Amino acid sequence: MTMATCNEKMLQVIASTGLEGRIKRILGQAGVSGYTLFDVRGDGETGYHSGEIAGDGNVMFMIILPETQIDPLVETLELFEKQGHHLLIFASDIRVMTRSKLDHCS
Repeated sequence: MTMATCNEKMLQVIASTGLEGRIKRILGQAGVSGYTLFDVRGDGETGYHSGEIAGDGNVMFMIILPETQIDPLVETLELFEKQGHHLLIFASDIRVMTRSKLDHCS
């Protein structure tokens, strides 16, 4: 038996831990009902972020959305960049296979 799937988008947002609460509020205001949140560390154009020193950590949100919600949410999140915050946003095409999530697929 083949499992039913539907196509969605996954938005991954990497930001300073200081933005975590603000991003959570934006997601709530955008009607996002859930996300996965990770503490992350790494090296890149802004240098190494170890997460060992207060203010040196990053978080990554993984958010599954229909394509129609991506652009408005990204436009809102990009305001942080305009304010001088470092932010990385990635969008990927995904197939949702979890039965409990299939009812929400567009």
